[in-house]
Amino acid sequence: MTLKLYGDLLSQPARAVVILCLANDISYELILVSLVKLEHRLPAFKAINPREQLPVIDDEGFILPESAAILKYLAVSHHVPDHWYPMDLKSRARVDYLLDWYQTNIRQTQAYILKKELYSALWKLPRPQEAEIESAEGTMIASMEFVEDYLLKPEKGPFLLGASELSIADILFACEYTQTQLLPSAEQEKLLGKKPKTKKWLQTLEQSLAPYYAQAHKTFPELIIKVETARNGN
Repeated sequence: MTLKLYGDLLSQPARAVVILCLANDISYELILVSLVKLEHRLPAFKAINPREQLPVIDDEGFILPESAAILKYLAVSHHVPDHWYPMDLKSRARVDYLLDWYQTNIRQTQAYILKKELYSALWKLPRPQEAEIESAEGTMIASMEFVEDYLLKPEKGPFLLGASELSIADILFACEYTQTQLLPSAEQEKLLGKKPKTKKWLQTLEQSLAPYYAQAHKTFPELIIKVETARNGN
C-alpha cells in the first residue's frame, strides 16, 4: 500500500516531509487537509490526530503525527542514505539535538508570520495586539540569530552544525525560513540581510535539493500574492 500523507503545502513541516519523500523516491499519496478551510478541525481529521495538527502519515494502518517523528521513521524504514539520519550514535545525537531545538525555538517563529500576515489574509481574522506580535517577532529574531551565530559552521561544512551533507533537520529548519517570503521585503531584509552564513546555507540547500525543494513550494507564488493583496487592503 502507498504511504498516505495528510498535509497541506502551506504547512512548513508538511513540506519538509514531502521534500524527504521526493528526494528519496518514497512513494506517497498526499491527502490534502486544507488549513485555509480549517479542515484540520473537522471530526474526520480529529479522529486521525486529536491535536488537529499537520502532517500525519498512515503507513498501512500505522498512524504517526509530528513531523520530526515522521521524518525519522521514514528515514529508517525506507533506508534512505545515511546522511539524512545517521546510524553513528554521536552523529544521530547531533541531528536529534537540532530536531529538539527546532521544536522549542525556530518552529515557534511561525507565530509571528501567522499573527502579522496570515490571520487576516487567509482567515479574515482581526489582527492581534501589537504587543503580542512584537513578542512573537522577538522569538523569531533570537532564534534566527542563534542559528547564524552557533548552528552554522561553514568552516567545517555547509549544513547545520557544520555537516558535510544534508540531514532531516536541515529541511525542517529551511521550510521555516522559506515562510518569511510572506513578509514584506523590508522585513525579509531585516531578518536575513546581515546573516551571510544563513543565506549561503539556504542557497546551498535549495541547490542540493533541486528540483524537489521548489516542487514542495509550488503553491508559494499564489500564496504570496494573496498575502500582499490582503496587506494592501484589496
